[in-house]
Amino acid sequence: MLFKRLFLFLLGLAISSLALAQSLPSLTPPGAAAGLYTRNLAIKKPFFIDFQTEWNRLGIAEALQDMLAEDNELTDEDVELMGEIFSLDLVGREGIFVIYPNGDVFALARPAAGHVDEFIALLDNAMENPEASHGWKLDRAAEDGDNPLVVGHNGEILLFGTEGAVDRFLSGDRGMKPPVEGDLAFWIDAQYLWPLLENSGLELPPEAVQAIKTIGGVSWALDIQEEGVSTRSRVPILPDQDPELARILLPSDHAWPLGDLPVGVGVSSFTFDLAAFGDYATGLARAFGMDDLQLDLSAFGNHLALIDAGTNNPQEALQNPLGNLLVILETRDTLTAEVTLLTWMQMLAGFSTPEGSGGFSVEALEVNGMPAKKLNIGMVGDLFLVTGSDRLYLATSKRALDLLANDSSLAGEPGFRKLAQNHLADRYSSASFTDNRKSLEQLADMLPFMMLQTVSDPEAQAATYELTQKYAQFLKFVAQRLGPGISYQQVQGNDLISFGFTEVTW
Repeated sequence: MLFKRLFLFLLGLAISSLALAQSLPSLTPPGAAAGLYTRNLAIKKPFFIDFQTEWNRLGIAEALQDMLAEDNELTDEDVELMGEIFSLDLVGREGIFVIYPNGDVFALARPAAGHVDEFIALLDNAMENPEASHGWKLDRAAEDGDNPLVVGHNGEILLFGTEGAVDRFLSGDRGMKPPVEGDLAFWIDAQYLWPLLENSGLELPPEAVQAIKTIGGVSWALDIQEEGVSTRSRVPILPDQDPELARILLPSDHAWPLGDLPVGVGVSSFTFDLAAFGDYATGLARAFGMDDLQLDLSAFGNHLALIDAGTNNPQEALQNPLGNLLVILETRDTLTAEVTLLTWMQMLAGFSTPEGSGGFSVEALEVNGMPAKKLNIGMVGDLFLVTGSDRLYLATSKRALDLLANDSSLAGEPGFRKLAQNHLADRYSSASFTDNRKSLEQLADMLPFMMLQTVSDPEAQAATYELTQKYAQFLKFVAQRLGPGISYQQVQGNDLISFGFTEVTW
C-alpha cells in the first residue's frame, strides 16, 4: 500500500516530464482514416501488479505457451520472442498505429525506459539490409509489390509502416492531431472512407450511401485512475447527408431515469423514436427493392429499457440462448403494440420449430396485477408478455419475469447511488449500470462449458479445459477487484457524447 501511494505521488511528475518530449502523434503523417494511440502505460503499470501476480501464480501464460508451441510447432524461443513483441513494454511510454485511406499503415513506439535497448537489439538482429536515412536505421522488406514494409529505429523510437507512409514521415510530412487522447484511444474518421462507398463494387442505392455517410466516425478514450477506469466517446452525426436518420439518431427526448428501473446485473434505459425508425426502415427497404416490407411501429413510444436478471447456473445460461432479459417498451397504443409483438412471435415460431413438433401457443396469466401471456415458441422456449397501462414487458425467462414481482428499484442500491451521484448526469438520451462483479463471475462459471463445446478432440479438450479453468479462476479474482460501472450518453449539438466510469480496487 505504501508503494502504491508513493507511486501515485510521483505519477504527476513523471507525466509532466514526458510532456517535454515530442509526442508520437506530432511525428505521424496526417490524414489517417483510423488510429490507435497509447500513453503512460509503463508509468501506470504498478496499478496492475496484483493482477499480474495472480496471472503468474495460475501459470496461464505458460499453459498458453505450451498450447501455441504444440499447435504451431513453435520453439520456446519463438514463443518468448512473441511475448516480447506483444508486451505492453513495447509501447510503455507511447505508441501509435494508424491506417490511411490508400491502405498505407504507419506505427511508432516509444518503449518503457528500461526496455529501449532490449527492443532495439531485437530489431537490429532481425534486420537483413539495414540502411541509414535522416537519422533513422531502416530495413525495407525485400518482397514484390509497390509498397513494401519498412521497419527501423532512431535509438529511442521504433518505426514500422508501408514504404509510402514512411517516405512521407522521412520527408517531414508530419503533425497528425488525434481527435481524442487518453491512456488508450481509438478513432475512425469515416469521411476519409467515403470514396470506398463509390468504388467498392457494392452498387448501393443512393439512399443507403447517404445513410452510411450520416455517421461521421467515432472516437473513444480510456484513462486509468486511482479510483478506477473512466471512458469517453464521441460520434459525430452529419444531418446534411440524411436529415431523417440524423433526427432519429439525435433524440430531443430524455430516457427514463435509470434509478426507477428494476434491479439487475445490467440495467439500461434508452430514448429512441421507434415509430420514426419503422417508417425510415420501410423507405430504405424500398430502395433495395423490398417493396413488401412494412415495419409499422407507430403503436410504440420513444422510451425503452433492458434489464438483465443474470444467473448463477452455467447450464441454465447455455440452455437459454436469449438469456434472462426483461425488455420494457413504451406504448402509444398498447393493444396495437401487443398485437404487433404477438405477430412477430408467431413468425419467429415458424422459423424455430422443427417439422412435426412444437409450434406457437399462448397461455393467459396474471403478473403483479397485470394481464400477461406465456408464449411457447418452438425451440426458443417460453417467453412472457405482460401488458401495462402505457408499456409492454417482454421477459425471455421466468427469472426475468420475476423482476416485475420485486418492488425494489435501482435507486435503492448503494452501489448505484454512489456512482450516480458522482458520474451520472441529470438528463441523458441513454444510460447503463452494470454489476461488473456478478457479470464477470457469471462469465467465469460459463467459460469452461462454452469452450469445451468448441473442441472435439479428447486430447485437445483436456488442454483446453485446463487452460480455461485457470483463466476462469483469474476472472473470478478480477471480479473481486471490480466494482459497479455506469455510463450515459447525451446529445450535444450534432454529436453523441458518452461518458463512463468503472470502480476498480487496484
